[in-house]
Amino acid sequence: MFFPAYGLNMLGDAAKIASVLTPPHHMNGNIKDMFVSAMATDRPAAVLVGLIKHQHSLHILMTRRAPHLATHAGQISFPGGKIETYDATPVDAALREAHEEVALQPDHVTILGSLSVLRSPAGFIVAPIVGMITADEGAVVKLAPDPAEVDDILLLPLDHMLDRQNYRRETHERDGVMRHTWVIDHPAHYIWGLSAAIIVELSDRLQTLSQTGAG
Repeated sequence: MFFPAYGLNMLGDAAKIASVLTPPHHMNGNIKDMFVSAMATDRPAAVLVGLIKHQHSLHILMTRRAPHLATHAGQISFPGGKIETYDATPVDAALREAHEEVALQPDHVTILGSLSVLRSPAGFIVAPIVGMITADEGAVVKLAPDPAEVDDILLLPLDHMLDRQNYRRETHERDGVMRHTWVIDHPAHYIWGLSAAIIVELSDRLQTLSQTGAG
């Protein structure tokens, strides 16, 4: 998949989004310390919430996980995974995982900030790192799925994903516990759980811009 580069004309969008995010340098510590109810067995992880201009509007980069995976097979998710000991920060982990999963070059991502650290039912403490995907003028962003992890790369219109009319709550049972999860209605994909919760928070934060008249 190839996408044309967009540079200076995206600076306004990037600045507005960054203004409602947590500055990335705040994520340089142990993210387990940033979640009050973290358990000793929880594993730190990071995902990249990548935004890219496609067909003249912002889209959000997501993946459909490969069907043969032992966990979360076929689910719609963000590129990401466990923070390894050689990752200096959650940002480094998110960029590394995005490169491994969809071949996104780290230097094509401008980090804007982060959203709230979340805990997944699978026992991960997850840092959502938000970045704008661009390339130098005249260049292209090239993406390719790693078949070991990714079935397909998805670019979903940001306007649709942030529209609260597309949100609803569902109840799921896991390990005998009833859990309430977010679901984002989409004509082609079932987006739920942690990935949906991340998008809902991004929508909440960006809504403050229109409420305050910022931008």
